[in-house]
Amino acid sequence: MDSVGIANTFVAMTQAQTGQSLQAEMMKMAAQQDANLVALLQQGAESLQAAAPPPGLGTQVDVSA
Repeated sequence: MDSVGIANTFVAMTQAQTGQSLQAEMMKMAAQQDANLVALLQQGAESLQAAAPPPGLGTQVDVSA
């Protein structure tokens, strides 16, 4: 293999490593965004539970009068 072939192989390997590094970083960012979304949904569910009336109050309206 001549020196040009070796250089081309090195450049290709370097580009592949860079691509893999970028893909890994993008996957980490996507996972972090998913975790943030789950945390936001959990906070919303907790706030809905806290805002609910106590058992037996506010869930039915008596319209028989």
